[in-house]
Amino acid sequence: MKRTYFFLLTICLTSFSLSPAQSLKDTALDYLKQIHKPQSLEAFKPLPHLPPINQDTTNACWSFATLSFVESEMLRLGKPSVKLAMMYPVYFAFVEKGRYFVQTKGHSHFAPGDLFPGVLETIKKYGIVPVKAYKGQTGSCKTFNHTALEKELNTLMRRVKALELWDEDLVTAKIRQILDKHLGVPPQAFEFNGKEYTPLSFRDEVVSLPWNDYLMVTSFMYASFYEFSELKVPDNWAHNDRYFNVPLDVFYQSLKEAVQKGYSVAFDSDTGEPGRIGREDAVFVPPFDIPGRFINQQAREFRFNNKSTTDDHLMHIIGYKQIEGQDWFLVKDSWRSAWVGQYKGYYFFHADYIKLKALAYLVHRDAIPMIAEKIRD
Repeated sequence: MKRTYFFLLTICLTSFSLSPAQSLKDTALDYLKQIHKPQSLEAFKPLPHLPPINQDTTNACWSFATLSFVESEMLRLGKPSVKLAMMYPVYFAFVEKGRYFVQTKGHSHFAPGDLFPGVLETIKKYGIVPVKAYKGQTGSCKTFNHTALEKELNTLMRRVKALELWDEDLVTAKIRQILDKHLGVPPQAFEFNGKEYTPLSFRDEVVSLPWNDYLMVTSFMYASFYEFSELKVPDNWAHNDRYFNVPLDVFYQSLKEAVQKGYSVAFDSDTGEPGRIGREDAVFVPPFDIPGRFINQQAREFRFNNKSTTDDHLMHIIGYKQIEGQDWFLVKDSWRSAWVGQYKGYYFFHADYIKLKALAYLVHRDAIPMIAEKIRD
């Protein structure tokens, strides 16, 4: 497979006639000029959202992005503007991963990464709190750094597996001791705007979203189209099989129409590509990878199968603009590379990248009627 990919890449490079002095980066930047990169955030008329926050040295993009989506949904539905606690789902996701690790006798994936369900299932079981009630930090540092936290958790889980400590209560208690040390103890009650809440009552009375109306959508040939399936990536540690699988043209057109109608979209994407250039605030597919006219279901599947497309990162789409016939999306991003360009915490994503590299997305079902009408259960 790798040989085939190299052969195809060689064809693309040859067809675009790189001169000896021209680097791949130069070629990518030349191409970026041709596809009319947006010149400002304002060109998009961004959908309501809260300001970006840098996730710093963590692997918690899934929590930052999905909670950003939840916050925007609150604004869309006339709820109060509330910055939710990014580390609250991180805390309880680790607890649930540890529980599942014991249940599977060490055969499940225990790692800091996660997907949309890492937030949605946490909110369903444990509620949610505002960031003012839980900062998720015990030190005085204003940035997040989970290096020590992840090291201690990994050491614990290796010991659990080596000694076959399949005691669920014992292991989850040990995990919580480590989490309490690094993230702090989550509040059981707190005050917000002069009223006392629990995490569950805050979820129900303040956040108060129609949780059953949100759909996760994907597009891969390994599963039947117009059926729910599992997103087969390591961070889907619980093997969630509620991703509705649709053909690529439906996947993309529905996402685009959702944003055009005023719905924001959280999405899961590969990021390790030469067309992701922080200093240009741009993400696109250079033609030496694959020319846009050749991006289709097979090209997408090929990259997923050879692992050149992986579930690297979750982000939040908050705008759409067509410029000179080119579709562009405004993306709110928590990863550090989004802070090196002019627009801190934002990227401009070209349509080709979404089609080729976005693994899945989360959106309200009313935003995607072409897909929602196909769901039978």
